[in-house]
Amino acid sequence: MPELPEVETMVRSLRPVLEGRKLLAVRALDDLMLVGCTARGLELAATGASIDRITRRGKWVVFSFKNHTGVIVIQPRMTGGFWLVPPPRHDHVRLIFEVDGRGDPVWFCDTRRLGKIAWHPDSASALSAFARSHGPDALEITEAELAASLKKTTRGIKPTLMDQHILAGVGNIYADEILFQSGIHPERPARGLRRSEVAAIHASLTEVLTRAIAAEGTSFDAGYRTVLGLEGGFLAQNAMYGRAGQPCKRCGNLVEKTKIPGLIGRPTYLCRVCQPRSPGRRPRASRGQGSV
Repeated sequence: MPELPEVETMVRSLRPVLEGRKLLAVRALDDLMLVGCTARGLELAATGASIDRITRRGKWVVFSFKNHTGVIVIQPRMTGGFWLVPPPRHDHVRLIFEVDGRGDPVWFCDTRRLGKIAWHPDSASALSAFARSHGPDALEITEAELAASLKKTTRGIKPTLMDQHILAGVGNIYADEILFQSGIHPERPARGLRRSEVAAIHASLTEVLTRAIAAEGTSFDAGYRTVLGLEGGFLAQNAMYGRAGQPCKRCGNLVEKTKIPGLIGRPTYLCRVCQPRSPGRRPRASRGQGSV
């Protein structure tokens, strides 16, 4: 599922291709994915408009147009993504931008049709939608803001970090990595964390997400590719996700795959040595797998 690093990678790759360019044609191919418009309405509203800026809000891609003609907001969700090269499955194409000065169009594809394509008549309407769905961006939230939000909930820290109303942009993969880097068990109650632990999480947010953006995100199946159809490189350097049964990169204990309350159907990866359930106590490493 595209999280903040994957969506940021999309945005950075689309900017040099689309910003300042006129849309010669817009074709919306799936009415079920549209919000606040019809396919014909979106095509009429956007065709001929010039894209001013492409930005990111949490896990959403935002297209703003010159002269304030409207805003397109695309939520990739589970399997959505943009292609600057011909996509492998044209039956998965949901939206096409034909751009002045570019031979090939820009395609938005979504295998499972879980994403959303929304049209807002003005920036105020888009900002209202963001406010209803998002807390502070994970790369912009201050340590004080994070601490204040965590104090308000008794939920485990991992599902709290993944709540987009609290922190926009973090999903399952990066929550595991951030908590490992912080040395915090994913089931620890958010409101019970010490100030030093909140500081560690805040520092890890920036460090992990910045590294993942530099690696152009994470590809663990065919659900995410860069705009050029390439795999993201973060899985080669991450410490937790997908490494069940392998030695922890820090202590040598085996990485465990489990499920925790509040995250139905989503796996959690952790090291029980580096991330003890009780603060201040660290269990012994597995025999033959090293020690702390």
